[in-house]
Amino acid sequence: MLTQMRSLTRGWVAYILLFLLVVAFAIWGINDAFNGVGSNSIAEVGGRKITPLQLSRELDIELRNRRNQGANVTRQDAIDAGFHERLLERLIARNALYSYADKLGVSVSDTAVANYIRAIPPAQNPVTGGFDQTAYNSLLQQLGFTGPEFEEVIRGDMTTEMLMNALVNGTRAPSSYGALLVAFQGETRTISVAEAPASVVGAIPAPTDAQVQTFYEENQEQLRLPEFRGLTLVRASVEDFVSRVDVPEARLREEFDARAPALTQPERRTYFRISAANEAQANDIVARLSRGEAPEAVAQAVGAQVLRGENQQRNEVTDSAVAAAVFEMQANAAPRVVRGQLTPFVVVRVQSVTAAQAPNFAALRDELRQAIAQDEAGELLSAAIGAFEDARAGGASITEAARTAGLPTTTIAAVEQGGRDQTGAPVEGVPEELLATAFETPEGEASDFLPYGDVDMVVAVDRIIPSTVRPLAEVREELVREWTNRERITRMRALGAEMVAAVQGGQTLAEAARARGFRMAVTSRPFSREEAEQIPSRGLSTQIFTQAEGSVVSDIAGPGAGILVASIESINRVDLAANPQLVEQARVQMQQQVMQSVGEAVQQEITDNANPRRNERLLEQQFRSSSAQAEDAAQ
Repeated sequence: MLTQMRSLTRGWVAYILLFLLVVAFAIWGINDAFNGVGSNSIAEVGGRKITPLQLSRELDIELRNRRNQGANVTRQDAIDAGFHERLLERLIARNALYSYADKLGVSVSDTAVANYIRAIPPAQNPVTGGFDQTAYNSLLQQLGFTGPEFEEVIRGDMTTEMLMNALVNGTRAPSSYGALLVAFQGETRTISVAEAPASVVGAIPAPTDAQVQTFYEENQEQLRLPEFRGLTLVRASVEDFVSRVDVPEARLREEFDARAPALTQPERRTYFRISAANEAQANDIVARLSRGEAPEAVAQAVGAQVLRGENQQRNEVTDSAVAAAVFEMQANAAPRVVRGQLTPFVVVRVQSVTAAQAPNFAALRDELRQAIAQDEAGELLSAAIGAFEDARAGGASITEAARTAGLPTTTIAAVEQGGRDQTGAPVEGVPEELLATAFETPEGEASDFLPYGDVDMVVAVDRIIPSTVRPLAEVREELVREWTNRERITRMRALGAEMVAAVQGGQTLAEAARARGFRMAVTSRPFSREEAEQIPSRGLSTQIFTQAEGSVVSDIAGPGAGILVASIESINRVDLAANPQLVEQARVQMQQQVMQSVGEAVQQEITDNANPRRNERLLEQQFRSSSAQAEDAAQ
């Protein structure tokens, strides 16, 4: 296929293809043309991007909460368990709601956001109970947020909560729901239970050869071995070519000069601020500072605190209004009164300015070399794939073509479609999608290069081992055990049915039990649904609450466990008319569940309509599982 494409790009067709590519890049952007999601984002939904930093922060917060609850889960354990995937889905749903609210033009005010933040207990002074900027800064540091980021999250959550409440608050469960729930949960049944061990049916004689043969023929499909295939895999990965790239010093310098503007460290400022209760107090603070009084002395005189920002970037200043003032003022200029977002009046003075810093070539040299090597390795890889395709077109085998192109190969003697070898052990390093392709490819043929994560692979089917039934001699012992278990279960069920028939014929359960080697385990005892579930037979506990009063039911607790027979003596129902409060409480409970279900359905619909897209490659790179790391180390 690649050979055919290369032949098309020689001549006038190439100009048309290149023009279409340029138009596509201009409209959609290069990253979207290849990934569907920007290269720096692991997901995008409703025009909002989710970065690795955001997901990492969400994971750290969740792990901290779990540790506080006594669950000592490491970050790597959480990643191995796929916990980051579930958190990403939660972030996608949250951002879909944010986007939906934006489209509707719904948003809470700055005042509402500020009031909410002031009321957060970790952001309050433990003595005064009022908002404490120092405590708030500490909270932001613990959570890994800047002030503007945190305020934006709070705004989004408050907005979507308001929106969801408006969407589901009209939901009301009828009173009949409460009555049904009380009737269901409150019902008990008075039962007696007789039990006997499996040995009550006696020893099971060994099956005859004819019986084993018949049982073997009845279970042909369960004894069938799946089809296996012998495969050769060809791997094409940029990482395999990185070590072959030599990057000269002049090329490094050229790349550094091109990237220098984007790598420049932003300006930083050191400042202090004092919050004031009103404008008059703010002006008094300005006057005192202008006369040369120390900031701490001024703050103490007016009953306030001095908050210092040491060498901060603009986005690290927690109040956007304060940030704007700090980065407009000159060092040691006169103090200024600012109308803050979180506090009504703030007095600010800038003490020093650290100019933007240019990047250091020596510090970035290795990073630049890796980036250039990645790009050039991609070109080497493309050339190797071209050489492989040319060799194949010339009649070379898969292995010969790979050797010519310098591409590594892996031979798998036999693997079934589920990914296991003939011993039942999993075959490592074979993606599920690749196996699906292998089992669609005829014997002696090979697929094209197909992408699997960061690697492109070709799978060739060397041989097909057809599905066969295991021979009788190989499985005879296994069949005898299964036949014996089946026979024991059959006899146990027959004895249980005999007990049921005896009680229905007029005997008491105790009389029928004594006659057949059973013992009475329970006599005339009320059971709730929860208590019935503790009976060691799921079938029996279900029958007890589905059969009519006076019924007799039986079941086995397992092939080697025993037989159970229960008599349903009476059904005890709750008097709904005498318990109106219980009915109303149950209705409210049902209403909450209905509202939750409606809310989840609405949120899922909003998320689906936002067309979320995930950058699986970047997600795997940033959150590597232990098994993936082990594979990297082995390579």
